[in-house]
Amino acid sequence: MRKILPIFLVMAGLFCRAQTATTPVAPPDETIIKDEFYNNRPLNEIIADLQKKYKVKIGHDPELLKKYRVSYWFDNTKLLDGLKGALKETKELTFYIDDANIIQIVAKTATETLKNARKEFDTRFRGEPTRSDFTLTGKVVERKTNESMPFATVTVLGSKIGVQTNVDGYYSLLKVPSDTVTIMVSYVGYKTATVHLSPKTPLQNFTIEIEPGEQELEEVMVMGEKTEVLKANEIVGMIKMTPKNLAKLPNIGERDPFRAFQLMPGVSASNESSSGLYVRGGTPDQTLVLYDGFTVYHVDHLFGFFSAFNYNALKDIQLYKGGFDAKFGGRISAVAEITGKEGNKKQFNMGADLSLLSVNGFIETPLNKKTTLLIAARRSYQGALYEKIFSTFTSERQTNVSQPGFGGRPPGGGRFGNNATQNQTAKSYFYDLNAKLTWNLTKKDIVTWSLYNGTDKMDNSSASSFNFGRQGIFGASTATNDVSAWGNLGSSFKWSRRWNDKLYSNMLVSYSNFYSNRDNTRAVTNTIPATDTSAATTRNVNIGQVETNDLKDFTAKIDFEYKLTPHNQLEFGVHATSNTIHYNYVQNDTVNVLSKNDKGTISSFYLQDQIRLLDTKLLIKPGIRANYFDVTKKWYIEPRLSATYALNERVKLKMALGTYYQFAKQINREDLTQGNRSYWLLADGNALPVTKSNHLILGGSYEFKEYLVDVEMYQKNNVGITEYTLRFVPQIRQGLSVQETFFNGDETVRGVDVLIQRKFGKFNGWIGYTLSEAVRDVTIFSDRPYHSDQDVRHQFKFIGSYRWRNIDFALTQIISSGRPYTSIVGAYQITLLDGSIRSFTMPSDKNASRFPSYNRLDISATYNARWGSIGLSVFNLYNRKNVWYKRFEVITQGDESVLQTTNVNYLGFTPNVTFSWKLH
Repeated sequence: MRKILPIFLVMAGLFCRAQTATTPVAPPDETIIKDEFYNNRPLNEIIADLQKKYKVKIGHDPELLKKYRVSYWFDNTKLLDGLKGALKETKELTFYIDDANIIQIVAKTATETLKNARKEFDTRFRGEPTRSDFTLTGKVVERKTNESMPFATVTVLGSKIGVQTNVDGYYSLLKVPSDTVTIMVSYVGYKTATVHLSPKTPLQNFTIEIEPGEQELEEVMVMGEKTEVLKANEIVGMIKMTPKNLAKLPNIGERDPFRAFQLMPGVSASNESSSGLYVRGGTPDQTLVLYDGFTVYHVDHLFGFFSAFNYNALKDIQLYKGGFDAKFGGRISAVAEITGKEGNKKQFNMGADLSLLSVNGFIETPLNKKTTLLIAARRSYQGALYEKIFSTFTSERQTNVSQPGFGGRPPGGGRFGNNATQNQTAKSYFYDLNAKLTWNLTKKDIVTWSLYNGTDKMDNSSASSFNFGRQGIFGASTATNDVSAWGNLGSSFKWSRRWNDKLYSNMLVSYSNFYSNRDNTRAVTNTIPATDTSAATTRNVNIGQVETNDLKDFTAKIDFEYKLTPHNQLEFGVHATSNTIHYNYVQNDTVNVLSKNDKGTISSFYLQDQIRLLDTKLLIKPGIRANYFDVTKKWYIEPRLSATYALNERVKLKMALGTYYQFAKQINREDLTQGNRSYWLLADGNALPVTKSNHLILGGSYEFKEYLVDVEMYQKNNVGITEYTLRFVPQIRQGLSVQETFFNGDETVRGVDVLIQRKFGKFNGWIGYTLSEAVRDVTIFSDRPYHSDQDVRHQFKFIGSYRWRNIDFALTQIISSGRPYTSIVGAYQITLLDGSIRSFTMPSDKNASRFPSYNRLDISATYNARWGSIGLSVFNLYNRKNVWYKRFEVITQGDESVLQTTNVNYLGFTPNVTFSWKLH
């Protein structure tokens, strides 16, 4: 309110002066203050004294100024220079000269509004209003491209009336008091825009333009401020970021929204091998990722150093860390809602990015007055940096190679004997394509088609031969087939319609497919030469595994928004999702370890009300979601409630609680020697129960000057957590079935997230801290609860950026506790009935050990120009050896088996250069 009050008073002052005649006033720049000394006096008294003695007009708010005490000596000083010096002490006030040649003192945060008021939106009308209590509808768009801006805030200045634009950028303001009020629009990463209505303003289809934030300083008046990089306190558990703000952050690959979200409190950042979101103790599969309405089931490229989403194709991203709305279902942890760009509606544009890892390009263009097209594509290439990442994340490129589709931890390789030779040419690349076509059919109808396709391919096959023994008389050869491919294909078709000023609908049909195929088999040929008593023999052994996972998702849904009153909005809809999931795991060519073919449909409807009470200080969102799962033939009811209460302009309290179910889930398959893997299956209500989670979130925020302090405490109780292991295969004769070795249990996650953000200024950024604990209770692994794989007790993050002229400097510091793991404490041998000897390992208690703490510092510098930018990033500046996983190998020495343990580390010091160019 203190920020709005001076703006209102300034506007009111301008209006009054237009209606009344005034006594001519000497130009303020000619006024000289001869000798006035003020010692620690309230600023409002100083201004009153100057006005009385020197007959000058200074517009100000006495209530705003009286809280500042200033010491200043006007010694034969020009009035403007003296005011500049006096106000500099406050650090929060500035001034300008209005059209009537009057000095106006305002808060610095108000000058952005005043600047925009002087631009083309300025339709100030100084006559009497002609309309009242009307409805104003329209769209918020970006000025340069005319793209719609989803989830922007639109308010009537000086009142409690305000709304948020929907996913298509439309707003509807009910009961606007008059047609001479001021409308204010804010959006993270963009300058706040103000529009002054007049009797000539159209009340329907009224478009408001906003533009990206930049810093523009002038001698007398601060004309603009650096806009916020993120929004973190508007909705419970929600973080909002625009891709435009990601360019300045350090990166190993490209500007990446999911890597940026990992820098937020509550999202783990110590898993370099995944760009997936481990949110508040949850796993990536427990986060619903929506891209233009369809679900993306896997978000990694190149071992997680790239996410599946091309920066050039994205417009808006919102991450809900918990307690999310009833319109979202099917996940128990979090929601990442991504809106793709529509394309430039005003002119043809194109651009490209080139780094040491990939090349990326896009084009956007209007096809006609109603249709726009955007296409963005990128592909990796095997340069020096790519080879470094590839060799590190394939464990020195020895035989077995893991792929992200199965968990992201590669196994260790074998050891060759004497006189070994190896022939291997590794081939690996990824690509993705985004396309979006938008038809504005009428002023009420929008039709969009969106497409995404992303693929990773890896061929690490090799052939080896070696001999051993005295004089190398024994020989062996191996032919390894190590081919992997994984990716996503998704598309949606959406029809949006504004039926009237109160009712809006979105109808969507979509298809999504995740696939992962891994052929890791090895043919070993052993040659034993002839002796005096036996002929030469050759023995062929096939070892390894073939693993395939294919998930198809067909979804249809319709969502409605209905504004009952200016402070009450109803949201409701119907969703239906049909899943078909295949999984097959074969060992040594013949043993079919696990084969699953799942089909199921989830039918859902939801209802949610958004109510503002107590003069809009209290926002309540009660909601309910009901799901029918045809596999179990049961209903799953999800009640939800969230609320925020503004104690005053600076302090906000918030809470959320709710129930959430997940039907399609990734199963964690324990592999002690080669790292855990995961794959998608569909719950069946028996061996694979539907997962349930209950959320409770309590928090608050305090906002002052340029800073925000936000704290949220949370607890999640999960039921039906599933793990899969072959650890107990030797006990098969005791009743266990290899085909169905699924083990279920419960999980409790609790913690607190703290965010301290500096939002404005040349130097800005944030400090994030998370204290959390994730504990599982799966009795087959332990007779007492144990820490989950993703449990990280402490995480500290510091993100800072500084702008000097056209250069953005940034750094990110991440310090976190080590993750837990299950160690192997010994090995033993068993002689089988056929006389062969097989080695077995003895595991420790489940997750009884922890990796060392994680520590990493990244820095970057980006030079910005009209044509684009050049950026330099250094990943892991001080070359910290962070442990990725432990590799356990059983080495046979005579009649004994010796266990060898090796640390496999993440990337060390790694620089990258990125060149970006754009036409407009």
